[in-house]
Amino acid sequence: MQSTHQKLGILVALGAATFFAISNSLARLAYIGGSNPDTLAFSRFYLPAIILYVILKFSKKPILLPKKDGWISAVLGLLTGAYALALLISIGRLPVAIAILIFYLFPILTGLIIVTFGWARLSATIIIGALVAFTGLVLALGVEFKELDTLGMIFASLAAIGMAVVSTISGRMIHGQDPRQVTFYIVMGAIGAMLIYSQIGADIVLPNSPKGWSGLLFSNLFFAAAIIFYFTAISMIGAARTALFSNLEPVLTVGTAFLFLGQSILPLQMVGIAIVVGALIYASRAN
Repeated sequence: MQSTHQKLGILVALGAATFFAISNSLARLAYIGGSNPDTLAFSRFYLPAIILYVILKFSKKPILLPKKDGWISAVLGLLTGAYALALLISIGRLPVAIAILIFYLFPILTGLIIVTFGWARLSATIIIGALVAFTGLVLALGVEFKELDTLGMIFASLAAIGMAVVSTISGRMIHGQDPRQVTFYIVMGAIGAMLIYSQIGADIVLPNSPKGWSGLLFSNLFFAAAIIFYFTAISMIGAARTALFSNLEPVLTVGTAFLFLGQSILPLQMVGIAIVVGALIYASRAN
C-alpha cells in the first residue's frame, strides 16, 4: 500500500506536468504577440527565483547551502539552462513533435542512470509504465518520421540527457528533504546560463501586443509553479517516478491546444493520449 506521502508526491508531480503544459500553451500566445522562444527562455527563471527567495526568507530557512552542495546545485542550474537552449535549438531544426518526443526520452534515461549507478531499484511496474507511456507519446504527438536534421536530433538528445542528469542528481541531494534551497540554486544557475547566452547569441524580442504580454507573463507564472512542484515531487517520490509522471505534460499540451487554440486532434492521437494516461495510472500503483 502507498503511504499518504507517496500519494501526495504523485499529485505534486502531476501538478508539475499540468503547470508545464499550461505554460507551454500560453507561450504560444506570446509568440503570436510578437515574442520568440529565446525571450521566453531568458525570462522564465527569474520569477521562481524570486518566489523561492521570499518563501525561504519568510519561513526563516537558510538560503545558502553548504559549499559543496551549493556548487553542485549551481552547476545543475547551468545544465538546466543549457538543456533548455538545446531543446529550443532542436525545435528550430526539427518538427516540434519529433523534438519533443526525443526530449521525452528523459524519463527512461533517468531510470537508466539511477539503475546503472545503483542508486535505487526500479519496480517492473515503473519500467513497463515508462515504456508504454513513451509508445503512447509517439501516437499522441502525431509523429511522422521523414528525413530528419542530424544536428537537431543531437541537440534534442542532449536536452533529454541534461534533463535526466539534473533530475537524478538533484534527486540524490533532496530526496526526503526540503527541496527549496536546492531549487533556488538551480534556478539561479539557470539564470546565469541565460545571461551568458544573452551576450553571445540570444535574440530577445519583447511582445508587441497585450495578448503577447499576457502570454509571456502567465507562461512564466505557471512555469515558476511547475519547476517548484517538479523538484518538490522529486524530494517526495524520487526522480524516476517524477520523471515518469512528466509524460502527462505533452499530452496535456496537445489537449489544451485543441481546447483553446483551435488545433485538431486525429483519432490516432486520441488513442495515444489514452495509452499515456493508462500507463500513468498503471505506474501510480507502484510502491
